[in-house]
Amino acid sequence: MVLQQVVFARWAWLFIGTFLSFSVYAQQSDDAELPDVEDSTLFALTPKGTYSYPLPTEAELRQRLGKLRGCLELKATPAVQAYLRTYLHHRPEKARYILGRRLTYFPIFEEKLKEHGLPTDLKYLAVVESALNPRAVSRAGAVGLWQFMPSTGRDYRLRQNGVVDERSDPVKSTEAAVLYLKDLFQKYNDWALALAAYNSGPGRVNAAIKRAHSRNFWVIQRYLPKETRNYVPAFIAATYLCNYFYVHGVEPLEPDPDEQLTTYLRVHEAITFQDIMDATGASYNTITELNAAFKRFYVPQDEEGHYVLLPLRVMPAFLRYLNSLGGRKYAIESLKATPNTNIGDGRYWQLTVTINQADHVERVAALLGCHPEHLKAWNQLTEDIVPAGQRIVVWRPVYVFKHTPLRIEAPNTAAAASINTAATSTATVVRREEADKYKRYLYHTVQRNECLEDIARQYGTPVETLRRLNNNCEELCMGMKIKVKEM
Repeated sequence: MVLQQVVFARWAWLFIGTFLSFSVYAQQSDDAELPDVEDSTLFALTPKGTYSYPLPTEAELRQRLGKLRGCLELKATPAVQAYLRTYLHHRPEKARYILGRRLTYFPIFEEKLKEHGLPTDLKYLAVVESALNPRAVSRAGAVGLWQFMPSTGRDYRLRQNGVVDERSDPVKSTEAAVLYLKDLFQKYNDWALALAAYNSGPGRVNAAIKRAHSRNFWVIQRYLPKETRNYVPAFIAATYLCNYFYVHGVEPLEPDPDEQLTTYLRVHEAITFQDIMDATGASYNTITELNAAFKRFYVPQDEEGHYVLLPLRVMPAFLRYLNSLGGRKYAIESLKATPNTNIGDGRYWQLTVTINQADHVERVAALLGCHPEHLKAWNQLTEDIVPAGQRIVVWRPVYVFKHTPLRIEAPNTAAAASINTAATSTATVVRREEADKYKRYLYHTVQRNECLEDIARQYGTPVETLRRLNNNCEELCMGMKIKVKEM
């Protein structure tokens, strides 16, 4: 009798535990959250619930996902709907930033994925991991677009020290992520399982497979940790967002063209961001934004070299500068820059083409020498087929071969001799104010925890000069723009 009571009690507790686990899982699916990363700049600009976009119905979600072709089955589950609710209702501004950043990073991702023969839709994984922020940091210590932990980063040759963290390098970290994904797929021969292992590690996925007696992600899902359980649904939601955002009226916050049309070069010499700016004319902020891996705003000398990502239009000037240093010779075979006139806005000019017959957007982009994501964004294309008769706009860079800083002279003071001596003091003030209008300054955007001394060291400028240029400002806050030096 006692034995029967013990057996009954065990079965009862097992039933209760199973019921509670399913209840928790259902609640987790309804309250899905975006990746666990710290992105202070982005979150500061995304107040929760300020406005929202319409959500797809279950039927619309299923029908639209059915049109997409990818590396895994795109199911319209409650967890997918929960993630879309987060993007479109709770964090709409974050969705706009993600969609803008795709124009910077998706071309790099696709290039590296194609090099290794992997599906290009794996690019959406970085949306799940970091919201396409190369400076993203998780509470667990994962860093970068692909959220590498320190140990995994070292396994895939991502250097991490006081000067460089290659987990934040868009090119190097993508190469590492592609190799890691390739290794995981060879292990499981299933992309859903490979993505789950990317998130939680092969050990937990293997344990879930063993408990479920299955290699189907949707079967083993409930045996995985919470975050991994919803990882594939998050990937599906990111895929949907990047392909159907226009249906919901979401307008991407597109970056400057200098952050869309980029190229990269492996550099071995030690150069500062200031050197790059002086040699190319690219803005300091653009150089900083594109090269998040360099913690101290300079590229250290290294025999293996470091990738430097820059606007495509200034690469000829950058190559000229590097080759003038007297060391190794640099070249980019794919860079076919021809001399051009200063047309358009001085940085880019517009080419307009009429499509004679309907064609796929990838083929049209290849013929016009641009990326499909750029072509669709520049022309507000919502379909992958460009119809016949469509007028297409393509932006071309005005290449910089040798940067010559613009120098604006202050007004001529010789004319001041004729001014009445009684008004001399007043005239002096007027001339000084007039001259100040023509001064050009180098600005710096204050980063987290930066002080004047830190900024002074970066630019080799005395602290007193910084104080003088900024009205004796002492207290800095993140995002503030301060003058560093006169140009």
